[in-house]
Amino acid sequence: MIRTTFLLALLMVATGPVRVVAAVEPPEPPVAEVNAGDVPEVEKELEAQSAEIDEVRLAEEKAVLVPLPHPEDGAAREAVRLGTESPLRQRIDGALSRDTAPMPEEDAGSIAMLPEIGHDLRRLQAEYDIPIDVNEAVVQYVRFFQTPGVRKHFVKWLGRLPRYQERYRAILREAGLPEDTIYLAMIESGFANLAYSRAKAAGPWQFIGSTGKRMGLQQDFWVDERRDPEKSARAATVYLKALYAEFGDWRLAWAGYNAGEGKIEKAKKKGQLDFWTMARGKILKRETKGYVPKLMAAAIISKHPEAFGFRKEEIEAERWTPYEKVTVPHAVDLEAVARAAEVSTHELHELNPELRRNCTPPRAYAVKLPVGSSVAFEKNWGEVGSSAELGFAHHTLVKGEGIATVAAAYGVSTVTVLQMNGLKAGKRVKPGTELVIPLGAQARRQGAVAAAEALASAAPKASQASKSRPAAAASGQATVLVRAGDSLWTISQRVGVKLQQLCDWNGIKNPSRHKLQIGQQLVIAPPQGRTAVRASAAG
Repeated sequence: MIRTTFLLALLMVATGPVRVVAAVEPPEPPVAEVNAGDVPEVEKELEAQSAEIDEVRLAEEKAVLVPLPHPEDGAAREAVRLGTESPLRQRIDGALSRDTAPMPEEDAGSIAMLPEIGHDLRRLQAEYDIPIDVNEAVVQYVRFFQTPGVRKHFVKWLGRLPRYQERYRAILREAGLPEDTIYLAMIESGFANLAYSRAKAAGPWQFIGSTGKRMGLQQDFWVDERRDPEKSARAATVYLKALYAEFGDWRLAWAGYNAGEGKIEKAKKKGQLDFWTMARGKILKRETKGYVPKLMAAAIISKHPEAFGFRKEEIEAERWTPYEKVTVPHAVDLEAVARAAEVSTHELHELNPELRRNCTPPRAYAVKLPVGSSVAFEKNWGEVGSSAELGFAHHTLVKGEGIATVAAAYGVSTVTVLQMNGLKAGKRVKPGTELVIPLGAQARRQGAVAAAEALASAAPKASQASKSRPAAAASGQATVLVRAGDSLWTISQRVGVKLQQLCDWNGIKNPSRHKLQIGQQLVIAPPQGRTAVRASAAG
């Protein structure tokens, strides 16, 4: 998994935060909300795929793999002093790596350590456009993948391989990378788009959030493009291409992808100039030492599955679904898109794994549909789309409020609020949590005002902030209702008072940090002779 960024200024495409306005478009949620769970259908598959890679990781940690010997540190130090151009240094480097570097087989008809192959090492290596070594470390991982607990997962990976093989190879080829780099995605995630690791890496190529964003993969409350198989593959090619340009060897590039280029540079400075020498040293972690031989082992088995006991009849080959895109101009429920396209929502989730909610984002968005479905979509969308647009309110929980109370106030079901925000039923939600509430067309016109009034009456003693809103209305004082896009300054201008005066009337100490809510009532004490102002909520 990627743990560091690399050549960011030159290679990464920065993506700024998406700013949206509440009631029709909510502001970008805070980090806690962005990292909230997905809708149940997606969450269930995410948990299954994540458990799969975690189980393989735990098995690898527990496996008794043959440890590589430690390097002769004194010889390595002497090699560094000689300089990179010294013939003597090259001889020392060769001697240090000889224990684990592959050597040609004396018997040209077989590979002693992998007799299942049935032909020699040179012929095996000719089958790949990436380096393939056969040594103790690689063979140990071949045997590891054959163990019962791991084998069942590798069978799944072999089944997913046909689905992505042609597309990934095309992307790698277009980027000028070896096509067999596809096996890196196999050992990272088993080609699972929704896989999420303990290090918070996601997607088939396992990007952590920060690196993914710098590589141009958008991540917010609505989408996580690390899970898009094609976009994440292209991002991975950029990173790998830069690593190879830096180190000049694919083994080191792969190791850098896992550990970060800083670790590789540090090992090189210690005189460890190739991966197998580094693997015998102390700088690389155990996970990285196993990363390269694991990739090679996966590649060897994948092109010779039956030789290693993976029978054709047990591999359920998946197929790539050709797609076409239609642009939805605003947020709509995926069920409406499916109905218009005459497909199932399951098919939409399969083709659009980056979508984290049961709706499209509140912006123009290109949705992938199975090829041929766009005709039905265009025919039906005029009727379906006219009533399918979603609006959203942005609500901050105060002490005493529960999800059921908020849902009832906005006229939506509790399940809808839980699903939209990735929350689980029965789990306590802390005050201060910001919720995105989906609203229908009628709710956008009336729901925000009604919700504010309902919540105010339902929890009059919830907090000092919540007490001030109903008190203002009950006392007969003039009030103004916060509308979509309002700020304290725009409200003060609209009602003709100074910003500080508006803040004083409402007990607001710091206007620059104060958060307004749609439908919130602010007290207005108009200047002498002016009529009281009461504004309605925007729809």
